[in-house]
Amino acid sequence: MTTDPKTPVENSYSKNLGKLISGLLSGSRFQLSIYGTAARFFSRDEQDSAEIAALQQVWEHSQAQLAHANRKTEALLIADVQQKRQQLFDAEYRYEQLQQQRYGQLYLLCQQLLELTEGQTRQETILRSSRLLGTLQLLAPSEGDGMAAMQQKYKPFYKAVLSLRLLDHLLEQNLITNSYILKKATQRQQMLQLPDQQAYCPFRDDVQIPLLMAVLLQDVGHYHPDAMRLLQADGSQPSYRLQFSNTERQEFLEISLQASVRFLLKGIGVPAYRGNSKSERAEYQQNEQEKMAFAATVLRTAATPGSGVGNLLRIPQVYASAVLPGRARFVYESLPKVALILKNGARAGQYDERMVDQLLTITGIFPQGYGIVYLPKDKTNASAERYEFAIVNSLYPPSPETPLCRGVTRNLRYRTSGTNLAVSVEHNLYFKPARQKLAVIPEARLQEILSKLSSSFEPAQLRHFLPRSWHPDEFFADPKHQNLWNRNELQQN
Repeated sequence: MTTDPKTPVENSYSKNLGKLISGLLSGSRFQLSIYGTAARFFSRDEQDSAEIAALQQVWEHSQAQLAHANRKTEALLIADVQQKRQQLFDAEYRYEQLQQQRYGQLYLLCQQLLELTEGQTRQETILRSSRLLGTLQLLAPSEGDGMAAMQQKYKPFYKAVLSLRLLDHLLEQNLITNSYILKKATQRQQMLQLPDQQAYCPFRDDVQIPLLMAVLLQDVGHYHPDAMRLLQADGSQPSYRLQFSNTERQEFLEISLQASVRFLLKGIGVPAYRGNSKSERAEYQQNEQEKMAFAATVLRTAATPGSGVGNLLRIPQVYASAVLPGRARFVYESLPKVALILKNGARAGQYDERMVDQLLTITGIFPQGYGIVYLPKDKTNASAERYEFAIVNSLYPPSPETPLCRGVTRNLRYRTSGTNLAVSVEHNLYFKPARQKLAVIPEARLQEILSKLSSSFEPAQLRHFLPRSWHPDEFFADPKHQNLWNRNELQQN
């Protein structure tokens, strides 16, 4: 509820996350980010490809001349063929080296993201993923000149985490039908039975990494010159227009999609095989091509309604775009309406209804890091005549409307260590039943409660002194308050 939030002081986790985000899209033109290298690729690839094609023609022409040469000119033509071949080889080598560098940069980013989200157990994976999503939400600015651009930087990582968890959940529920994913999941289970731990994991290396590549590169096509012209951008960052006509929007989406797929397949490509075995080389190349084909399929089908693998990106994209919209119009209190957006879209045939239900089983309607205002229970299990603040801190709530939270106040005072709570509809001031319970409390008392909980309290901005939510910016700015995900016992409220 504050109007002038402090800039958060970064702990080690936030710093590492910030470096990860800058590795994809940096605000500095001096830092080599993946989107920065993509912009260079888009501006030079046609020229570089034409240069290689021209050198190929010159070399072939010199070979044809050598084939018809007489003894007098043969020696000169042999030297010329070798020179032309070396020029072609050098150009191809430079092109492939840049490609390999881009692949390595993206692969490392995906590995680092997996390390932040994956644990040794399902519970630890949920905890890590909840922390990453919550930190992104709590660090993302909700106002100010740089708000939209910063939210756009955070969004790829937000939807990447959701994509990973949706994939896991669908496998657990036996709702995955894609033969490639099922084959790799089966291979993983078989390898887990081996006595020695394997460095290579079919599911991690062949499914999760390609999926992350597709998710993180979904918007890279915005940096294609033709897409940027439609966005009317100045400088290195596109300015996201809100007033596209239907024709302009369709053109922009098509250009962006084709550019993203092109960068994935040609700008990133597959890593080179290192070894001397022909059979291993053939197996390696086939596996890498299958991985890239899977990632490209996810990208291409993400914009199409249906039940295919594109939903692993499509549904999280809608959710992430609602909670981190990257637009000037941002209403924090309305973030839980993401569930309505998804459900209405499913009813209209825009999204797979079953996939929407599965994602909301994971996330609930309250995003990670969202500020909950709730009525605490006293020792007799009755609701107290005051409210407290909490922050959503875990995926998989008992029901979509019952968020799992960390309480951050007690008796109207902030605290550094709170309890984990499951806040019911009857006690959550976001919903009408809880607000009705406080309707009998005098306005002066409600004003007193709010003044204690908000340092920048302004009564004129509040509706009947009963906030439906609160914005934890100021609270989370203090490093002492940033550990919201350590394990402790869950209480019902």
